[in-house]
Parts: sequence; C-alpha cells; structure tokens
Amino acid sequence: MNCMAFCTERDTIIVDCGVMFPDRDLGVDVIHPDFGWLLDRRDTIRGVVLTHGHEDHIGGLPYLLRELPVPVYGPRYAVRLVQERLAEHELPHTADLRIARPGHAFDLGNFSVEPFAVMHSIADATGLIIETPVGTIVHTGDFTLYPNPPGEDRLDEDRLARAGKDGVRLLLSDSTNAFVDETVGDEPTVEQALTEIVLPARGRVVVAMFASNIHRLRAAFRIGQRARRKLCLLGRSVQTHVRAATELGLLPDPAGWMVLPEDARRLPPADLFIVAAGTQGEPVAALSRLAAGTHPAVELTEGDTVVLSSRIIPGNEQAVFTLINNLLRKGVRVCSSMTDRRVHASGHASRADQRQMLDLVAPKGFVPIHGTLMQLERHGGLATEVGVEDTLVVENGAIVEVGEQTLRHVGHAVTGRIHVDAGEEVPDAVLRDRALLAELGMAVVVIVVDGHGKLVGDPEIVTRGVIAEEAEFEVLDGAREYVREALAAFRSPRYDLDEVGLRERARSALKRYFARRAGRRPLTYGVVVHRP
Repeated sequence: MNCMAFCTERDTIIVDCGVMFPDRDLGVDVIHPDFGWLLDRRDTIRGVVLTHGHEDHIGGLPYLLRELPVPVYGPRYAVRLVQERLAEHELPHTADLRIARPGHAFDLGNFSVEPFAVMHSIADATGLIIETPVGTIVHTGDFTLYPNPPGEDRLDEDRLARAGKDGVRLLLSDSTNAFVDETVGDEPTVEQALTEIVLPARGRVVVAMFASNIHRLRAAFRIGQRARRKLCLLGRSVQTHVRAATELGLLPDPAGWMVLPEDARRLPPADLFIVAAGTQGEPVAALSRLAAGTHPAVELTEGDTVVLSSRIIPGNEQAVFTLINNLLRKGVRVCSSMTDRRVHASGHASRADQRQMLDLVAPKGFVPIHGTLMQLERHGGLATEVGVEDTLVVENGAIVEVGEQTLRHVGHAVTGRIHVDAGEEVPDAVLRDRALLAELGMAVVVIVVDGHGKLVGDPEIVTRGVIAEEAEFEVLDGAREYVREALAAFRSPRYDLDEVGLRERARSALKRYFARRAGRRPLTYGVVVHRP
C-alpha cells in the first residue's frame, strides 16, 4: 500500500501512506497498512513525504496521523486532498501539512529530500531525490513518459540527468507496466478520441474516468463546451477533485455551464454531458447506479452514450463486465479501451519508459517497486540487462541495507493489513467469522428450560444462508426432531448438564444434522433461555 520507510540509526522518514479497497464483501470500507513497525520507532520519525495524491499513496494518512502526529510534506494538490481526507475523519485542523515544491530541497534529520516533477495521471505528481549518508537515492514515484505531455506536468529529465552524472547509489522505480512493451498513449490522443465520440452523439453522454486525472477532466470540460452541453458531475470523488482542482487553479471553474444533479432530469438528453465516477463497477458508485437504473438524478435510455475512459484494475474484471452488460441491455452505446484503445492512456511507465529512466539515472543499484512479484522480477531483469551493477528484488516487509558498496536483504519487518469498517478497526477474528458466514451460512438452536432445568417445548431453529426457502419447513422440522432426540439421550428426568454443556450438546447435534442432511457444516450456535 505504498508505505516505505528510509532509516538511519537515528532518523526515519516515511514515503507515501496509502490504502487499498477490499476485493471481498466482508463489510469493510478500506484497508490500510499495519503501522506497528513504525510505531515502535516513533521517536526517530521526522516526517512523511508524499509523491502524489492518489488514494493508494495518501489514503492511509488519517490512520497514521492519529498515532504519529508528524509533519507531512507533499505537492500542493496532494496536500489539498489530504485536507479533505482529514476533514472527513474529523481530525484536528492542527495537522502539520507542508507544501513540497519541485526543485526545493528540505532536510529531515540526516536526509535531504528534493522533489522533482514527473508525469502521471494526476496533477502535481513528483518523484524524490533523497540525499543520505551513503549516497543519493532516487524514488521515481508513479510516472510515465507521454510523448506529448499535457500542461506543465512533465518529467524533469534535466534534473535526473544531473543526479545521474553526480552519481546515484540506488534507484527505486515504478514497475506497474513491466509487461507492457508498447507506448501507453497520451492525453492529447485521448482528448481527440473523446471528441470524435462526444460531438456527434445524439442522446445523453457520460464520460466515466478516474476522478483524480485532472488532465483528462480539463479535456472533458473543453469537449463538453464544444458540444454546447451542460455539465453534470455525478459521484462524490468527481465533485471533490473538481472542487479542489478549481480552488488551486488547475481546472477552469465550470460553475457557469454546470447543472446540479437534481436539475439534470429537466434537460433534453442532447443537452447533457455527464462526468461520472465508478469505472471499476463499484456497486454504490454513480456509474453502476446509472447502469442499474437506480440513480436518483439521471436515467439512461436507448440512444445514450457511455465512455469508460479508464483501465480495468486487475481483479475488477467481472464487476466492470457486469456494468457494461447492464448498460448494453438499456440500449446504451458503450465505448471503452476494449473497443477503442485511444480512450485511455495509462499513467504508468511502459517497459520502454522504464528503460529510458534507467539510462537517464544510470544508478549503481536498483530495487523495483510498485508492482506484483512477477512485475518486479521483470523490471529487475531489465535493470540487469542495461548493466546496473546491483539489482535486488524484494517484496513487502523486506528490510534492505544500503551501504556505499553494499545492497542486501538483511531481514523482514512484520507487516499486515488493517481492515476498517465505519472508521474502526475490524479484528481478524471478526473477519474470519464474516468470511465463514458468507461461505457456510449460519444456524442457531434455541433451547428453553424451566426453573427445574427441564426442556420446555421443542427447540427453535433459525438459519441464514443454509437452506432454500422452499425446503425450509421440511428441513427445520427434521432439525428440531434431531436435536430433541439428542437431548433426550440423557436418561435423567432432569437435564443434569450445566448451561454450557446443554448449549454445546444442542449445537453439536444441529451441526451433525446439517452435515448428514445437507452435506454442509454451517456455523452453528446454541442458546439456552430460562423460563421461570
């Protein structure tokens, strides 16, 4: 989750602090790193340095700052987004947030950190040149090398070339697209493709994108105005990014030609241009609700157009395909990178870009970052291929020792994932129970006994996710009989088991019944109720 520590004997700095979103429905909102290793070294931590404002790089900060109220340095747009996140978490406004500008170095203990500009799918993205007691470390952050970069954001090749000439001890570089050999496109090409789709469209037009891509938002605004349509922003993330980017002058203020969601239904379809969030098929996001016909503001109909100006994040394929199928069933025209590769350009470097970065920096050592093991291995192989002396591929938790002449894996830190539900940590035991409930279902047996410990009436059985409704009466009737017989096996006129024993006897009997009757073992629970 992009949370890396650089340490000397007395000082530690943290680079980025992200979150990830759960891939299983366990009632969890977000996942952030386990900060235990950092908390054990709290006295050495001098600050957090952010490379850019994507959630997988800043989203964990509210959870970290609760425990470690240290200074946070970052590009202006990242800092503005952090302010939004901290307000959402109702954290004090006393957080020490500082703007870190490209070309301006600052000291954190015995580290000197200088941001440099890179091109990525968000405004104000940076990499870092970190001066350490054993030499210079270059951290690229997330980057790409568009052939025609939009606006002022572009890789500062001159600064990297100077660093390379002076000598770089270690390069840490983005490995996401290590298996993508061809160029990843560029934003002007995306704008041209979107223009060709939007201008001739007759019905409503929806362009769905990652809301943080300000370059593409800016292009979408231009296209919407050319089409003489009213702009409608659907989704909290889109509204947040447009508000923040407008305040910083990164986007033109759309207020003069924008319509509020609650007023969108009043417009003729041909007059409406929607920018929406939810490109990954998230169930509660604006785009999924539009596809399902449940959005309160807009209803898509036959003849409308939806453009997915995005990529599918691995693991989200089924959700995105379901989204597209729902749109097609409504008669909506759907355009995506699967039908026209030009509608999206990746913000991550292709293999050719990765090679160019290695050639530019000419590091003595290399550790690939930001990718799965197979991507890291392939990127590491590229570094070896171009002649980097020391290349080391490691995964999360690895402790790497960097010396003037050494680069080696020397240990492993305890790492983990903290699952958060409604702002609170969810214990592992609760997650395991939720997973088992989803997989196995649940059955509860309720036993009523009188003041003398004798059974009153039949046991009551309640199930969820175990049996079909049409078979419920027959199955539950058999379950009650089975449990009653199991309890009757005690020949004493009184149930001489204590309450715990009685509860366990009933629970075990119910579990055996479902194993024999249904071939499955749901989570089973016993409850004893005393009636005077």
